[in-house]
Amino acid sequence: MKILLFGAITPKGGIQTHMRFLSKMLADSGVKVLIIAPQLIEEEEPNQDGFVKNGIQLLYLKCDNSKVSKLSKFKEIIKAANNFKPDVYYGIGTGWNLSLLPLILPKRVRSIFHEVMSGIPCGWNDPRWGVKWCFDEVVGQSPTVANTFVEYFGWQKKIASLPAIPEPLEITARLPQIKPKSVEIGKAKAALFSRLVPHKRAFWLVQQWDLLKDVLSELHIHGTGLEEPLIRQYIEANGIGDRVKCFGRYPEGQAYVDLISSYDLTLLPTLGDEGAPLVLLESLACGVPFVTYGVGGIADYGVNNPNVIIVPPEPWQNEQAKDAATTANSTNNLFINAVRKMLVQLAEGEINQVELQKYYLDRYSYSVLKQAWLSYLCG
Repeated sequence: MKILLFGAITPKGGIQTHMRFLSKMLADSGVKVLIIAPQLIEEEEPNQDGFVKNGIQLLYLKCDNSKVSKLSKFKEIIKAANNFKPDVYYGIGTGWNLSLLPLILPKRVRSIFHEVMSGIPCGWNDPRWGVKWCFDEVVGQSPTVANTFVEYFGWQKKIASLPAIPEPLEITARLPQIKPKSVEIGKAKAALFSRLVPHKRAFWLVQQWDLLKDVLSELHIHGTGLEEPLIRQYIEANGIGDRVKCFGRYPEGQAYVDLISSYDLTLLPTLGDEGAPLVLLESLACGVPFVTYGVGGIADYGVNNPNVIIVPPEPWQNEQAKDAATTANSTNNLFINAVRKMLVQLAEGEINQVELQKYYLDRYSYSVLKQAWLSYLCG
């Protein structure tokens, strides 16, 4: 069987992690895989050794935003796809090349689009409108995302939901042996792991330190992006660097597991068009509870999971989520109050860290998702 995967593999992010491990699990199962990864010139080049070692073909196409460059790359994509002769075409992400490619492929090719955003279109020129007309099937990253895509795009063909694959920490590292623990108020350490872009609201979180400093011992920010200089400047200007720290890019594998496990809770006050961020799953894998907003498909991580707090999104968030400066005081306090509630629960021993890790292993571990994806793509 041959499967053509279309999507980004660099830089670091949820889609890229999913693509790496999906391609590996397919290749390990005897499926022939071609990845087409068109990316902008300024983006880092991928390390191709890991793909080649696993028997995966990789076509990495760099282009700029000019129409000539885009047309040239689309011709290369068509040629590569037709030469590969796939049985299944799977696309993830956004872009008109991705959305229109099924029109070029033979009708016998089963075309599948994986929606890992919220399922809500970003205007009339959103490339996902092409998905509606060109693809056979859509897979949402969660049930909520799938249902939202159906509602907003008017999708009437086959729909399913399958999680994206996080870094399988139980394989790439050694997960901690979890024991239930309580943490005294004022002694807990919290962290945010994310791209530092406005809609993730890491900078906003640091600005709320005065509302958290009596219940947290330290707040650590891990990640890179546009807001990193702002966060570092704010920490220095306000003299809070002894308790609030920004560390930049975070590691992978065992170093990542050890880092997450050193915290008592993780925080993600995102208001963006999220699918279901994989960093939250990685927190669960280490038995670390989280507090986040229930935008996109995040709410599905709270189903039968009483050991996390997911703050319901406010009605205004659907219209203004991308404007990091637009935040109502009452909504700000909802998140901060949820963090304070979590810290009380930790202090009183009401959070079961063992159950958190089991929740991940039962629903999102590599073995579980491997079986689910192989069954769906190859069944």
